[in-house]
Amino acid sequence: MTAGQGRSLLGPNPGDRLRPGVDLAMSSPSREGTVGTDPRVPTGWVNRLPRIDLLDAEQVEAVHRHAIALLEDVGVRISHEPALAVLRAAGLRAEDDLVRFDRGFVLERLASAPATFGVRGRDRRRDVTFGGRHVVLTCTGGAPFVLDGEGRRRPATMKDYLTFTRVVHASEQLHLSQSGVVEPEDVPLPIRHLEMDLAVIRSSDKPYVAGGVSAPTTRDVIDLAAIAFGGRAAMAAEPPMIGIVNPISPLQYDERMAGSLFEYARAGIPVVLMPFVFSGGTTPLSVPAALAQTTAEVLAGVALIQAIRPGTPCVFGASVSELDLHDGQPVYATGGHGLAMLASGQLARHYGLPFRGGGAFTASALPDADAMRESLTALWPALLSGANFLLHAAGWLEGSLAASLDKLALDLTALRELERIVEARIDMDEEAFAMDAFREAGPGGTFLGTAHTLRHLRRAVADRPTEPVSWQRLREGYEEPSLDPAVEQELRSFVEARRRAE
Repeated sequence: MTAGQGRSLLGPNPGDRLRPGVDLAMSSPSREGTVGTDPRVPTGWVNRLPRIDLLDAEQVEAVHRHAIALLEDVGVRISHEPALAVLRAAGLRAEDDLVRFDRGFVLERLASAPATFGVRGRDRRRDVTFGGRHVVLTCTGGAPFVLDGEGRRRPATMKDYLTFTRVVHASEQLHLSQSGVVEPEDVPLPIRHLEMDLAVIRSSDKPYVAGGVSAPTTRDVIDLAAIAFGGRAAMAAEPPMIGIVNPISPLQYDERMAGSLFEYARAGIPVVLMPFVFSGGTTPLSVPAALAQTTAEVLAGVALIQAIRPGTPCVFGASVSELDLHDGQPVYATGGHGLAMLASGQLARHYGLPFRGGGAFTASALPDADAMRESLTALWPALLSGANFLLHAAGWLEGSLAASLDKLALDLTALRELERIVEARIDMDEEAFAMDAFREAGPGGTFLGTAHTLRHLRRAVADRPTEPVSWQRLREGYEEPSLDPAVEQELRSFVEARRRAE
């Protein structure tokens, strides 16, 4: 289709997918697409639950139509000159930094974004897959404060950062490490992103979320990673990390976010595009309007990324939360949030892109019953939406202002059970029906001592741990993965050189 053609971007039948995604068979017994074979090394979940299609074909078409109208008629501010230059060269209209995206341009660029992609670990057994029915999880990120064991909130330090990083590495429920899990205020801001990424590379051999949040910091963290992972060309072929880019809603990518997007795309690093909007604040007080807006923001980002470097992996993200309109405070885990999450996952599938859903969101300032109620209420729609990536899946408190190891442990305990549900494995062989146990126990008997129970006791105990996850035990059991001393020295030298340059 050429720019400017007026037929529906969804094809002759509005109910058809714009671009078919990859869907792993529900009955597949393997973790298709992942590298890890050691069951002790987590490589992500496989979600075999049925996906919920909340919208009918006409409603999907309506969201898409209004998203395109926003892109064409209202436009998106892209406040980064190199990105603007790419878009102008592609023939788009730009008035200063306001870009109007032509529907044909969006469709053509969207077609080059892959439906699935892999991200490698330093330990290749930890490689993960984004897309299809794969689910990859990581902890909260970006909190300026931590909550200590006495319930006191205080500024985060590098010591806190290292503790979180090691606990996340030791966790079986989290598949990516997170640069920026907390913001260590005792590290100077100009060099903080490098110290955080260096700590993640040294302390974990999992794939990770990189710490770039502007063009300069993103260049830095990519160059740092290139030392450990064989150079920029090798990373473009097999990325060891992903980048997070949050549009500044409504409808803009500022200098920092557009710059970060530009550098990630230029290097071929996968980009997660995640609008975080609040109804009545950064989006109109309407779920359909929020869906159209977040879709427009993501499509603009995908089109820009593909214009910079075709084939760069992109993840469709969206989180629509609400505001208490009496005091303007964010409210999490509401019905509207859940419905928008389900619809957003459906839209991502329709566009053939992996989906980033929400996390264990809560406004609670303590890891209490309210926090867990809200977090689980937020997690369920994300899992049912078919999300392929959950950031903030553990440790989030107070609307991301604080991170808590106690909350992280509670979330990991919940995730351990949720994994069993989404994997949806129920053996149906004759041994599972246990007819010999019925005959042995008889009517009114007990199964505690039957041969069947004794045969399966050890496995049942292993499969259903009764003790909650303990972050203290994870920290104590942490073993730092090996790193070539020459590589470690080169990493440190790079960071020191950048420190001297500031």
